[in-house]
Amino acid sequence: MRLFHRIWSDIRAGENIDQYLTIIVAIAVVLLNLSGMSLQSYVFPLTLAILALLAISSLGNRYKIEELLSRQSEPVETFLMEDFPASYKADFENSDVMWLVGVSLHRTIKTNYPILERKLRQGKKLRVLLVHPTGVGVELSVARNYVHRGVEPKSHDISFIIELLCGLRKIAPSSIEIRTIPFPLAYGATAINPDAATGKLYIEHYGFRVSTESMPRYVLKASDGRWYEFHKREIEALWNAAADWVCVDTSAAQ
Repeated sequence: MRLFHRIWSDIRAGENIDQYLTIIVAIAVVLLNLSGMSLQSYVFPLTLAILALLAISSLGNRYKIEELLSRQSEPVETFLMEDFPASYKADFENSDVMWLVGVSLHRTIKTNYPILERKLRQGKKLRVLLVHPTGVGVELSVARNYVHRGVEPKSHDISFIIELLCGLRKIAPSSIEIRTIPFPLAYGATAINPDAATGKLYIEHYGFRVSTESMPRYVLKASDGRWYEFHKREIEALWNAAADWVCVDTSAAQ
C-alpha cells in the first residue's frame, strides 16, 4: 500500500511520470507477447518510444542535479544582503495578512502609514509586535546599539508609533492587533501571508555595537521548508510572550 501511495503522490505532483509510463509500456509488451499476440510490426516503434521516455527521464534528472549543485555553490552573499530586494515593497503593499516585528518600527510605520491605512480599510489583517516603551526590554535594546541617543528618545519613538497604530485601530478594530514585549529583540521581521504556501519572511538582523544599520538582511520563502517554519514558530513564540496593548481614547478622557 505504501508503494502505491508513493506512486500516486508522484503522479499528482507531476514527478517520475515518464518512468512510470516506461514501466507500463514494458509490462504491456511482455503480457501481449505471453498471450501469443504478434508484435513484430510494433517492436521498433515501441522500442523507440521506450528509449525516448528513458532519455526524457535522464534529462530531467540531469536538470535537477544541476539545479541542486547550483544552489549548493551559490555564494552566501546572494542570500545575505544589505538591503531587501525590490520585491519587498510589492509584497508589503499586496499582502492580505502581514506581521510586523521590531523594537520601534519607527521608519517602517511612518513611511508606510498611508499604505497600512488603505490595507486596513480593505479588510486586510495586520499584527504588530514592538518592544514595550518602558522597562528592561527597551533599555537592553538601546544598549546593544553602536550609536544611541539614550533610552528616553527610543521610548518616545515606540510610544509615538503606538499612537499611530492606535489611530489605525480606530479604522478597523478587528483587523489590527498590537502587542508589546518586555524583552529585547535579536531581529526585526516582516511576515507576508505567513501561513500561505506563498508566504515570505523578510528578516533584518540587529547587530551588537557593530553598525548603525540592521544587517544582514535576508528573505525566506515558505517553499524553503525547515528554516522558514523555524523562524515563523519563533515569531509566533515572541507574539505569545507579549501582551496586548490597550489603546486609550484620549478624546473621551478629555
